[in-house]
Amino acid sequence: MILLVSLSCAACGSGGSSHRGRTVTFTTAGNFPPLTITGTYSASGCASDARTVVRDAALYYAHSTGLPGPADLYYYDLRESYAHFLADGCTSSQLGQWMKDRLTARQRTFLLHNVAGDLQQAFRAALGDR
Repeated sequence: MILLVSLSCAACGSGGSSHRGRTVTFTTAGNFPPLTITGTYSASGCASDARTVVRDAALYYAHSTGLPGPADLYYYDLRESYAHFLADGCTSSQLGQWMKDRLTARQRTFLLHNVAGDLQQAFRAALGDR
Protein backbone atom coordinates (compact mmCIF):
# COMPACT_ATOMS: atom_id res chain seq x y z
CA MET A 1 0.00 0.00 0.00
CA ILE A 2 1.48 3.30 -0.99
CA LEU A 3 0.64 6.16 1.31
CA LEU A 4 1.35 9.77 0.53
CA VAL A 5 0.88 12.94 2.47
CA SER A 6 0.60 16.07 0.39
CA LEU A 7 1.47 19.01 2.52
CA SER A 8 0.53 22.57 1.81
CA CYS A 9 2.84 24.06 4.39
CA ALA A 10 6.29 25.51 4.29
CA ALA A 11 8.79 25.38 7.13
CA CYS A 12 6.73 22.92 9.16
CA GLY A 13 8.04 22.57 12.65
CA SER A 14 9.78 25.93 12.71
CA GLY A 15 10.23 27.34 16.14
CA GLY A 16 8.73 30.77 15.50
CA SER A 17 6.64 32.44 18.16
CA SER A 18 3.56 32.68 15.94
CA HIS A 19 1.89 29.28 15.67
CA ARG A 20 -0.95 28.77 13.25
CA GLY A 21 -2.88 25.84 11.97
CA ARG A 22 -2.79 25.06 8.27
CA THR A 23 -4.54 22.85 5.78
CA VAL A 24 -3.03 19.46 5.01
CA THR A 25 -4.28 16.93 2.47
CA PHE A 26 -3.79 13.31 3.45
CA THR A 27 -3.91 11.01 0.43
CA THR A 28 -3.85 7.23 0.20
CA ALA A 29 -3.68 4.89 -2.74
CA GLY A 30 -6.85 3.00 -3.50
CA ASN A 31 -10.51 3.88 -3.46
CA PHE A 32 -10.52 6.19 -0.47
CA PRO A 33 -10.82 9.90 -1.18
CA PRO A 34 -8.20 12.32 0.13
CA LEU A 35 -8.79 13.73 3.59
CA THR A 36 -8.44 17.50 3.99
CA ILE A 37 -7.46 18.43 7.52
CA THR A 38 -7.81 22.04 8.66
CA GLY A 39 -5.77 22.52 11.79
CA THR A 40 -5.94 24.88 14.74
CA TYR A 41 -2.90 25.48 16.92
CA SER A 42 -3.00 25.06 20.68
CA ALA A 43 -0.31 23.81 23.03
CA SER A 44 -2.66 21.22 24.52
CA GLY A 45 -3.79 20.15 21.04
CA CYS A 46 -0.17 19.66 19.97
CA ALA A 47 0.54 17.60 23.09
CA SER A 48 -2.44 15.42 22.21
CA ASP A 49 -1.33 15.18 18.57
CA ALA A 50 2.24 14.24 19.56
CA ARG A 51 0.93 11.62 22.00
CA THR A 52 -1.22 10.14 19.21
CA VAL A 53 1.67 10.06 16.71
CA VAL A 54 3.89 8.32 19.26
CA ARG A 55 1.15 5.83 20.21
CA ASP A 56 0.59 5.02 16.52
CA ALA A 57 4.36 4.70 15.99
CA ALA A 58 4.58 2.24 18.89
CA LEU A 59 1.70 0.19 17.46
CA TYR A 60 3.32 0.17 14.01
CA TYR A 61 6.56 -1.04 15.57
CA ALA A 62 4.80 -3.71 17.65
CA HIS A 63 2.85 -5.09 14.68
CA SER A 64 5.93 -5.01 12.46
CA THR A 65 8.10 -6.94 14.90
CA GLY A 66 5.95 -9.68 16.33
CA LEU A 67 2.35 -8.85 17.10
CA PRO A 68 -0.23 -10.04 14.57
CA GLY A 69 -0.45 -7.90 11.46
CA PRO A 70 -1.12 -6.36 9.20
CA ALA A 71 1.30 -3.61 10.19
CA ASP A 72 0.21 -1.46 7.25
CA LEU A 73 -2.98 -0.55 9.13
CA TYR A 74 -0.88 0.95 11.91
CA TYR A 75 1.40 2.64 9.39
CA TYR A 76 -1.65 4.29 7.83
CA ASP A 77 -2.75 5.49 11.28
CA LEU A 78 0.75 6.83 11.95
CA ARG A 79 0.78 8.82 8.70
CA GLU A 80 -2.71 10.19 9.31
CA SER A 81 -1.94 11.22 12.89
CA TYR A 82 1.23 12.94 11.67
CA ALA A 83 -0.86 14.82 9.09
CA HIS A 84 -3.08 16.07 11.95
CA PHE A 85 0.05 17.08 13.88
CA LEU A 86 1.22 19.14 10.88
CA ALA A 87 -2.19 20.66 10.28
CA ASP A 88 -2.29 21.94 13.84
CA GLY A 89 1.01 23.76 13.28
CA CYS A 90 2.86 21.78 15.93
CA THR A 91 6.66 21.91 16.16
CA SER A 92 9.33 19.27 15.77
CA SER A 93 10.46 19.83 19.34
CA GLN A 94 6.97 19.03 20.63
CA LEU A 95 7.05 15.69 18.81
CA GLY A 96 10.68 14.98 19.64
CA GLN A 97 10.12 15.21 23.37
CA TRP A 98 7.26 12.70 23.22
CA MET A 99 9.32 10.37 21.01
CA LYS A 100 12.30 10.48 23.38
CA ASP A 101 10.14 10.00 26.48
CA ARG A 102 7.82 7.27 25.20
CA LEU A 103 9.72 5.25 22.58
CA THR A 104 12.76 3.10 23.24
CA ALA A 105 15.97 3.63 21.29
CA ARG A 106 15.20 0.41 19.40
CA GLN A 107 11.72 1.67 18.44
CA ARG A 108 13.10 5.05 17.30
CA THR A 109 15.79 3.35 15.20
CA PHE A 110 13.20 1.06 13.64
CA LEU A 111 11.03 4.04 12.70
CA LEU A 112 13.91 5.91 11.11
CA HIS A 113 14.58 2.91 8.87
CA ASN A 114 11.02 1.75 8.12
CA VAL A 115 8.95 4.79 7.17
CA ALA A 116 8.69 6.85 3.99
CA GLY A 117 11.24 9.58 3.37
CA ASP A 118 8.98 12.45 4.46
CA LEU A 119 8.27 10.82 7.83
CA GLN A 120 11.89 9.79 8.22
CA GLN A 121 12.98 13.39 7.67
CA ALA A 122 10.36 14.67 10.12
CA PHE A 123 11.32 12.13 12.78
CA ARG A 124 15.03 12.87 12.36
CA ALA A 125 14.32 16.58 12.79
CA ALA A 126 12.15 15.91 15.85
CA LEU A 127 14.89 13.81 17.43
CA GLY A 128 17.60 16.31 16.53
CA ASP A 129 19.25 13.64 14.34
CA ARG A 130 19.81 15.39 11.03
